Amino acid sequence: MVTLKLAKIKIRNFRCYREEFVMTFDELTCIIARNDAGKSTVLEALDAFFNLDKIDSEDRSIGVPNGTPVEITCVFSELQPQIVVDTDAIISPQREYLLNADSQLEIRKSYSGTSPKCEQVYVTALHPSAENFNDLFNLSIAQLRQRARTLGVQLDGINQTIKSAIRNAIWDSVDSVALGLSEVQLEIKETIWKSLQNSLPLYQLFRADRPSTDQDAEAQDPLKFAIKEALANQQQALDAIGAQVKAQVETVTRATIDKIREMDPALAAELNPVFSALNWSKVFSVSLTAENQVPLNKRGSGVRRLFLINFFRAKAEQLASGRGAPDVILAIEEPETSQHPSNQLLLLEALLDLAESPSTQIIMTTHNPLLARKINQDRIRFIEIDQHLIRSVATNDEAAALRLKDTLGILPNHDVKVFVGVEGPNDIEFLKRISAILSAVESDIPNLTLAEQSGLLVFIPMGGSTLEIWTNRLQGLAIPEVHIMDRDNPPPQQPKYHVAAAAVNARAPHAQAFTTNFKEMENYLHCDAISAEFGIVMPQIQPFDDVPEIVAELLHTAAATPTPWALLDGENRSRKCSKAKRRLNRAAVDLMTAQLLTATDTNDEVRTWLRAIGQHLL
Repeated sequence: MVTLKLAKIKIRNFRCYREEFVMTFDELTCIIARNDAGKSTVLEALDAFFNLDKIDSEDRSIGVPNGTPVEITCVFSELQPQIVVDTDAIISPQREYLLNADSQLEIRKSYSGTSPKCEQVYVTALHPSAENFNDLFNLSIAQLRQRARTLGVQLDGINQTIKSAIRNAIWDSVDSVALGLSEVQLEIKETIWKSLQNSLPLYQLFRADRPSTDQDAEAQDPLKFAIKEALANQQQALDAIGAQVKAQVETVTRATIDKIREMDPALAAELNPVFSALNWSKVFSVSLTAENQVPLNKRGSGVRRLFLINFFRAKAEQLASGRGAPDVILAIEEPETSQHPSNQLLLLEALLDLAESPSTQIIMTTHNPLLARKINQDRIRFIEIDQHLIRSVATNDEAAALRLKDTLGILPNHDVKVFVGVEGPNDIEFLKRISAILSAVESDIPNLTLAEQSGLLVFIPMGGSTLEIWTNRLQGLAIPEVHIMDRDNPPPQQPKYHVAAAAVNARAPHAQAFTTNFKEMENYLHCDAISAEFGIVMPQIQPFDDVPEIVAELLHTAAATPTPWALLDGENRSRKCSKAKRRLNRAAVDLMTAQLLTATDTNDEVRTWLRAIGQHLL
């Protein structure tokens, strides 16, 4: 499956976005705004782009005439060198001049008419503009051969049954200057769009206010998506089945037409078998019922959303276990809807886990400060409306952060007794799990999971790039803070975040910062726990070992894969290390004991951090 990451959307003339609106996306993106500012509209514009060829007439912005199209553009990054973009070959988007000036795939769908339909699909690309070189995608095989002859292009050694091969030969026959490369809008709906569309990620939107009908039930959506995803994994086999069915039916149909021709040649000349595209997703259906035979979609909204939560949790575990999955974009509106705060946190943790998978992107909206605080600032998109009612994404700076705080309210729960600042979700998992183990046998150690669920403690994953901003932002809230920062750098170098740590400690006694003596949290794990979890022989861990990389390399070697670790490309290495890091901070931590921690943490650092947090929970 080709990896394509959604990098950006541009919206024009769609609902509240009359002027062009641009938003970028990360692995996980959280959209925040006041009510009716356009959060849901972004998600539904994406749904239109990926899944709809027709939109409602009311979707056109108020005041925009019917003759003006609705335009939705998606930009994709991280393209592989080759993708299936033609019906006859696997080709290179770069060699086919399909990429924009940033080497990204930029596709614009244009919806026209009183009842807007997608009439045109464009690629914004640096494409040849010179005559005889600018229209090759619109030519048939025969026309491409004729164009090559006209231009004197030799096709010896070229497979003349493949369009892309002839196109490349024509383009390669002159230098790039002669091609006159310029950014153009390349109309592709009638040529390569259908094939290109198959390479795009699956997109599924889970709405907050979906009605409880059998046709469009919130509880059914995850299962429908699971069917869609499973079918995508079997697309090649399904295409083969479809081709066989088509061939068999076509044989019978042709024979029937031949018989008609014997009796009525004129009628036979008018007949031609036309096959509509197979919609495999309509072949399968699934439903869930309780023991009393009440369908899930007839249960209360809280129960339906609870099913949705656990769909995401199960999906996260599936991806983490290494089973293959197509590229997907999961969009969920207001995950806090109808859920207890502890369930809200479970869902967010599942979404954060999913976002770590290289094949998955998460887009969510929220009004809930509890969830927003747990997301790195650089992943938040804050939509603002100016005095002219034009919407835009606020610049990610301190001034915007203050406006965001006013929009959400930073502390709806006034029982919060302590902020715990760490670098990311893996550190949160380490601290919660190790505290649960220690608190069961040591009375002076708090259970951070229980403290968080009760609203007494709030974790803030500050992230390396925004750590300094966060340490300043919390100042003045009059709530104690405990920050735990990875050292990263071995002595005699200064800890990576020594400036931020000093700034926190300067605000004592309300704020306290610890810097690990080891590289990072994973270095406090015992090799026995790691060996037991991964089924490998883990060597003794040194203070500044890169533990996730060591584990990832050991697992890679144990799998006897043909490519040695040293020859893996950076993306594959990073993916394997990220997967190992996630598992280390969850399953491996669960196998720790108080005795094992004492053996690795001879200075009792971890216990010191936890006791400092516990002092504020008394």
